[in-house]
Amino acid sequence: MTDIENSAECRIVDAIVGTIDEANKHVSLFNPDVVISAGSNASYLKTALNVPVLSIPVTESDIVSAVAKASIVSRNVHVITFDDYSSLVELLNQNTAINIKHSRYETAEEAKQIYQLSKLTSDNVVVGASLVCGLASQNNIKSFLIYSKESCRAILKEAAEIGRNQRDQIHSKAIHRWLNEDSKTPILVVDNYTNMLTSNAAADVEFAIDSNSKQQILELLHSSQFTDISDGKCRLNQADWWFHKDTIEMASHRFEIYQFYAQTPSICAAPSTTKPTQPLIYRSQIMGNLIERTDLYAHSPSHVLIIGESGTGKEMIAKRIHQNSQFSEGQFVAINCAAMPSELFEGELFGYVEGSFTGSKRGGKHGLLYEAENGVLFLDEVGELSLPQQAKLLRVIQEKSYRPIGSHKEFKVNLKIIAATNRPLADEVKKGLFRDDLYYRLNVLCINIPSLRDRKEDIVNITKSKLHALNFGELSSETLENIALHVTPIFETYDWPGNIRELENIIERLLVYCSVHQDPDSKKVTELLQELAPELFVDAQIETTGELAKHEHELVMQAMNKFNGNKELVAQFLGISQTTLWRRLKRFSKNNQRGQQHA
Repeated sequence: MTDIENSAECRIVDAIVGTIDEANKHVSLFNPDVVISAGSNASYLKTALNVPVLSIPVTESDIVSAVAKASIVSRNVHVITFDDYSSLVELLNQNTAINIKHSRYETAEEAKQIYQLSKLTSDNVVVGASLVCGLASQNNIKSFLIYSKESCRAILKEAAEIGRNQRDQIHSKAIHRWLNEDSKTPILVVDNYTNMLTSNAAADVEFAIDSNSKQQILELLHSSQFTDISDGKCRLNQADWWFHKDTIEMASHRFEIYQFYAQTPSICAAPSTTKPTQPLIYRSQIMGNLIERTDLYAHSPSHVLIIGESGTGKEMIAKRIHQNSQFSEGQFVAINCAAMPSELFEGELFGYVEGSFTGSKRGGKHGLLYEAENGVLFLDEVGELSLPQQAKLLRVIQEKSYRPIGSHKEFKVNLKIIAATNRPLADEVKKGLFRDDLYYRLNVLCINIPSLRDRKEDIVNITKSKLHALNFGELSSETLENIALHVTPIFETYDWPGNIRELENIIERLLVYCSVHQDPDSKKVTELLQELAPELFVDAQIETTGELAKHEHELVMQAMNKFNGNKELVAQFLGISQTTLWRRLKRFSKNNQRGQQHA
């Protein structure tokens, strides 16, 4: 039956179902849209299953045809059926020379009992369903099925049609559910006949829709900024949105359907004519070696992975690579992967052609890959990409080409990719949170930027540089040098969990207050720092050796054991911040390492 095979997948199960669990077990293995059975099996399955069950029809013509075939083998024919055909059998006995006996059953067990009680011999032939024919076959007695090819073909066609309708309904419900509940795109529908407003779940959340705000939103949608255009901008719930409007006619009503897309800040690409970035400030050997490796990697066309804590200057390293590379004539295009919504990622990266989706910009849009052609694409916080986003990025790297949304044309791309992260990507790969193939594609050349606490000899130069860069013109160079002289010893005792960005923030705070003191002395600077950045002095107030340090270590370790290593609960219990707890644990670890080295 080629026509059925092309429209439906069929699975034959040769079994007699005894319990509901048995029935559901068979169904769960195949997950059918429709079940076809016959006789008592069909009657039972209709009550046991949640899927439609069709029973193979048996016409009087089918019975006559089966009896006629059986009579060729023997004149003694026993018809055993689920349905009642006694009138037909009586009529056949009166008008033919065949000796026909008819028995009727309601369950499979009853069918077996009737067969056993019949004590059939080789002079008999059986007509019935597959269950009865199977029993006869076990006893070497001839049998004939009551189902005709025509009846089976008809029921298969009916089942295929019901299955298609079932699938269509499921797909329709899936689309309806996605639009109403799962879609991240806010959608509003206005019935212009009743002036009713309907919203999906995303709109309810984004626009804070309730019974009071519906009227306000309706008034906005009826205003002039929405009336005569299908695409535009608006402001709803203190946020800026793009919108697209469609109008449809249904059941004598006209509906206006609005889809909204958040206006994301445009990502500015730095042209090659921009001023060079600020030079990196350092004097430590560890940074000297890193800069040498950075400049070496800049001359390679290979991709680079930069790993470092937040605030260590990963983007500055990336820009240095760009300026010293063969791609320096192209643009440096940066994208913050952590701030890019999944639904916008593909459009921002690849761009799109006009009309590729509802709400697309007229004339289409070039993506970031187009902007970064012959330049550098900087993927900041690449570890924040979702797995579907990672798959799209991987294809670009592998194929060195991309296809804008809605386009049928592939575009080759020539650029250098620099990715940065503060996450341990190797661990993320083991956890299944980051694709291993993408990790190895990005990690061709790797740069690990040390934290500020690991290069404290650079603090003095960085402090002086930031003081001059952030000065608001109120303080003289001599005063700035004097401030640097006072703060550097304090800065060098701090571990800087926020690295250079944290140092920069503290300096900016300090300069605001120092602007009213033209020549602040050491005491005043210290007092200001204690007020503006008390975290700088926490470790200095606690001895790191002797009985006090020992008692502190025991107290922290007891709390860590008590709360199974939950640092948030430990910090609350000890009455300190999580940052302070983190510094204590790091200090204990260093002390243990030093103790082991001297042991």
